[in-house]
Amino acid sequence: MPERLPSPVAPLVVGLLVAVLGLLLWSAPLRPALAYASCASGSPSGSPYAFTGIVTATDWQGRLATVRTDAGQTVTVRGTPGGKNSATSVDRSYEVGGRYEFHPVNASSPYEDNDCTATRLLGRVAVPPPAEGQPTAGGQPKGPGLIAIGVLVLAIGVYIGRRGIPGRAPGR
Repeated sequence: MPERLPSPVAPLVVGLLVAVLGLLLWSAPLRPALAYASCASGSPSGSPYAFTGIVTATDWQGRLATVRTDAGQTVTVRGTPGGKNSATSVDRSYEVGGRYEFHPVNASSPYEDNDCTATRLLGRVAVPPPAEGQPTAGGQPKGPGLIAIGVLVLAIGVYIGRRGIPGRAPGR
């Protein structure tokens, strides 16, 4: 039986598949998974745990806020019932420098908040840069290890697509 020669397109297909895998790994931590919910009542009511304060830093795409309260405490407010890499229709985002009247659903930090509560933006103020070791406005990079792996896989895919599969003779 005659030996079947590999298609010259095979290395390109393998390279393309590896590159697509690399792109998916690279972009996965940047996209929140969507979930859906809605507010049970039309108008939000006040909370017995209400307080006011200024957002000094955010993370989770603005849904996790570090807040300096008017009472001088530093607390955390979660504006989502989901986690870091999820998103729902009731998520509330916060702005660094925003002065808010918070109406959380629980009594202590980390406070739970969402778009169905009476929390509201009162105004904006200048926020001094965070002290050494404090979170920044953007928070920590999302999944730096996974991004590095994705970039590496993408580079390997491009290399394979351009050079062919290692161990094969050129033109075969």
